[in-house]
Amino acid sequence: MTKEGTVLDGKYEILKEIGRGGMSIVYLARDNRLNKQWAVKEMKNDGTKTRETLLKGLEREANILKDVDHPVLPRIVDIINSRGTIYVVMDFIEGTNISEILKEKGAQPQEKVIEWGRQLASALDYLHSMNPPIIYRDMKPSNVMLKPEGGVKLIDFGTAKEYTIENNADTTALGTRGYAAPEQFGDAQGRGIYNTDARTDIYNLGATMYHMVTGKNPCEPPYEMKPIRQWNPALSTGLEKIILKCTQPDPNDRYQSCSELLYALDHYTELDDSFRKNNKKKLTLFIASATLAIVGGISAIVGFKGLKRLRMENYVELVNSGNESYEAGNYKEAANYYKDAMNLNVESSEAYLRMLEMYVKVDGQFTGKGEPALDLNSGLNSIEAKIKDPSHNVNADVIYRVAYRYFVMEQYDVAAQYFQMIDEAEDTHYKKEFDSYSKSAKYLGEVSLALTSGITDAENMYVNLNEFYMYNKGLPNSDDQKYSNYTLLLKCYARIIGDINYEELDSVRAVVEKAEEDLNDSENAGDYQYEMINYAATIYQKIAERTYAKEEENGTSHEGSNGYYNLAIERNKASLEIISNFTDEDGNVLNLRKRSINENVKQVQSAYQSKICSIASMYIAMGDYDNAFLYYVLGENSLFTESTAIAKIYAAHLTDLFAYFGDPKSYTAAEKKQIFDLYDEATSRVPNINSNSSWTSLKVKVNELREGSNDQNNSSSTKNEQEDNVGETAVSEEGE
Repeated sequence: MTKEGTVLDGKYEILKEIGRGGMSIVYLARDNRLNKQWAVKEMKNDGTKTRETLLKGLEREANILKDVDHPVLPRIVDIINSRGTIYVVMDFIEGTNISEILKEKGAQPQEKVIEWGRQLASALDYLHSMNPPIIYRDMKPSNVMLKPEGGVKLIDFGTAKEYTIENNADTTALGTRGYAAPEQFGDAQGRGIYNTDARTDIYNLGATMYHMVTGKNPCEPPYEMKPIRQWNPALSTGLEKIILKCTQPDPNDRYQSCSELLYALDHYTELDDSFRKNNKKKLTLFIASATLAIVGGISAIVGFKGLKRLRMENYVELVNSGNESYEAGNYKEAANYYKDAMNLNVESSEAYLRMLEMYVKVDGQFTGKGEPALDLNSGLNSIEAKIKDPSHNVNADVIYRVAYRYFVMEQYDVAAQYFQMIDEAEDTHYKKEFDSYSKSAKYLGEVSLALTSGITDAENMYVNLNEFYMYNKGLPNSDDQKYSNYTLLLKCYARIIGDINYEELDSVRAVVEKAEEDLNDSENAGDYQYEMINYAATIYQKIAERTYAKEEENGTSHEGSNGYYNLAIERNKASLEIISNFTDEDGNVLNLRKRSINENVKQVQSAYQSKICSIASMYIAMGDYDNAFLYYVLGENSLFTESTAIAKIYAAHLTDLFAYFGDPKSYTAAEKKQIFDLYDEATSRVPNINSNSSWTSLKVKVNELREGSNDQNNSSSTKNEQEDNVGETAVSEEGE
């Protein structure tokens, strides 16, 4: 056991023990450099085979989690091996273990359990879609944390494994009896774990939902899972059917993927007996009506074309209902309308694209109506399930937008797969439409693959991007694809511009100018305006920095670099204007000075801070401190005082003020007063300012400056007293 106060790797201070299992201990720790709390899992190697197996499990957990990016999954930030003890540093998850909630309160409300099940199924689906797939294998209530805002987080990946089709048997039984699938603890032939795959996780999740909704632990007597309505007849028959299907002994009888399970959970009411009974009545009436129509000789009216038209009308109605819910801020309801529309007509793109647009906008934010966070990954998972279903003919527009979104999220390996899907499309009734995207997909697929492996040859990337640019600028301005391509082009140029030849900077500038020219000439590019402006600002700033270095080398004036800095500043100011007009879920312009737990608002505040600091730093690079400090003050007066964003602005402002005044030993009284006034304003206005790592060192500098001032004042006072004493003595002597 590690003692409280121990500092690991020079930065992680152990605060207290927060959990203990048979072989490991979990501590709460503080990163003394970042002033942030982490969880630290400790396991010692005592040389036993069991301990070695579990150490491998801990190492496996670390290797899995370091690559994941999903709101339900924790992150690994560090792994420390110290004298036979492994420490894994990961996210500290605030909240309550669901196992403890079940012990204290018993069965949980059905709607809560369904929502938790959706979130957990989404996380498992994400793990299963990794390359190679990851099988979790130990889903149970004690491995699920309920966060204060209502979402769940999955913990403990020690039993997870990478799944390969060729390796169809494992050697060690891992999992928890009661929740574990039959294949996790051997078959009739006694072969140990056998064929654990994605369906194993589906069984585990079904058993977990069973426990949550009934309050009955499958690990305790009667050691079986009865239909849930035997415990509570008020529960949904639809949910009962879902849990029964999840927990079938034969994997072939379960849901075959988490995408299938997610769909079932989204539509569990449609599996209810009452729903099916009503639909059966409607079907009977429809058949009777159709029979009468045929007998009456008007079968053409309800023929194939009529049914197809009716289906399209229903599709449009569902999309419109989704749009209305979206605009009203009822995002959960909107998502369900869009999903229903997608199921009704898998080939039309509007429902897919509207849902994707919605998830991009509200990623991670709360609706304020008790709904959990809606994250972009969940939206992408829903759309991907349709794309991957061989019975669906999802069109190229949808696939291209999904690929584009993954590219922007910098998940280049996934983006490459979808771009390649378009590029290699076989001859279908969508062939012509796929062809219209194939060239863009070919270029972007190659770029995605290069970025997946890391850029090793910026010059080669530059040549490929230029070829893509020449193709893209020839697309008509009315083509929405042109602007999504420009956005990705500028993103890539911004990434490599520091590594290409100096002589090639002019051609990159020309690309930016052409992209902005086409953007201004089009009415279709609004969705891409903000991203394009941001990438253009980054490109101009990097060109300015390289030009400045060249000017210094040649001993010439900084006219050229100042010109580029001003271009970058203009675009950052345009971004600030766009950010200042962002709206909340109710359509109101965001008040950036207002307190909010909304993750979307926090992201907007952070973006605002980033632009303010970027503008100020470029003014300083040009020697214009007056404008730099003006923008710092603008930022300090524009943001909520408890946000981390405003703390960063104050820290940057004070840092640059110190640099501007030079050597503290030569500060005038007026300069010291400016330093002290800014410091005191920040500490009084921003309660969490001390959590900013830069502020800690600034605090030391300010205190040293204050002490120096006090010493000088004391010295002056002493000198004055001495002079007064001398004067008094002289007067006294004269009197004598």
